[in-house]
Amino acid sequence: MAKSKKAAAYDVRKSTSDRWRQWSPLLRAAGLQGSGAVLAFICVAACVILMRGYVEREVTFPKAPPKVVLKNRPAWMTDFLAGQISMSVRPQGVHSAFDHQMLVDRVAMLKANPWIRNVREVRRAYGARPGDTLEVDCDFRAPIALVKYGRDYWLVDGEGVKLPQRFTAADVPKIVFGRDGHTNIRVVEGVQRPVPQAGRAWGGEDLAAGLEMVKRLYGLPFADEIVKVSVANFGGRVDVREAQVVLGTKYRTEIRWGQPLGSRTEFIEVRPEKKFEYLQRVYDEFGRCDARQRWIDIRFDKITYPSAEPLPGPQSSTARVDGQ
Repeated sequence: MAKSKKAAAYDVRKSTSDRWRQWSPLLRAAGLQGSGAVLAFICVAACVILMRGYVEREVTFPKAPPKVVLKNRPAWMTDFLAGQISMSVRPQGVHSAFDHQMLVDRVAMLKANPWIRNVREVRRAYGARPGDTLEVDCDFRAPIALVKYGRDYWLVDGEGVKLPQRFTAADVPKIVFGRDGHTNIRVVEGVQRPVPQAGRAWGGEDLAAGLEMVKRLYGLPFADEIVKVSVANFGGRVDVREAQVVLGTKYRTEIRWGQPLGSRTEFIEVRPEKKFEYLQRVYDEFGRCDARQRWIDIRFDKITYPSAEPLPGPQSSTARVDGQ
């Protein structure tokens, strides 16, 4: 019996030793694999740290503030004005490409700009490198008239919102006439309300009447000669018998239009459509919408002239406007 117990004990030890020899290579392999995994993890972590440093130095913080690009820049906008708007929102220092607050601030600045009607989007764009460009997508306020008040002239848009630029009489011809000599913009004069802050609506029924006339004249064949709309007698406040709206030509002659467009008492005068017909007829006959007279009156059934004889001089006299 004792012999058999010893044999059994010997067999157990032998069996354990055999198992260890059997598993030892696997454990060593597992240890090597674990060490390799640790080394791989360390390498990946080091790469991440280095990459993060590179991104922070070279990508997220560019070496110069981003340039500003105006998307859908309108044809009427000059390079000078576009540059002013761009510089007004360009960041002064470098910002991270992930700085969302910087974009929020640009939107707020654009909304406060009198030239901006609506801000669609401000986003980063890739120029030569990530984040080096800001794209600004806005609706701009297009100037349609110069409003004279005192000795100054101010641009306004179609809604009567005053734009920032102030001009003197000497500037007017350069704004009214384009390089080709055609009329780009018209002057509205005779308004009573004082000049508001830039970005605010000017207001006043007289200005609204003047701007409505400016809009109606746009694109008409004969209207290139009309450079001014006077509302000084709006509502008959100077003389109830005289025309409330008077059109001024580049020849310094007048077209006595009459009541504002949309007036409730239009039945006293011929309809606006008839007046436009008069102007086209005169233009076709005389080559000028003023019939080559100092003034013409188109308010009633018959066009009135001060004289049966036209003004002397060449048919295409030198174009002039206030300030010249």
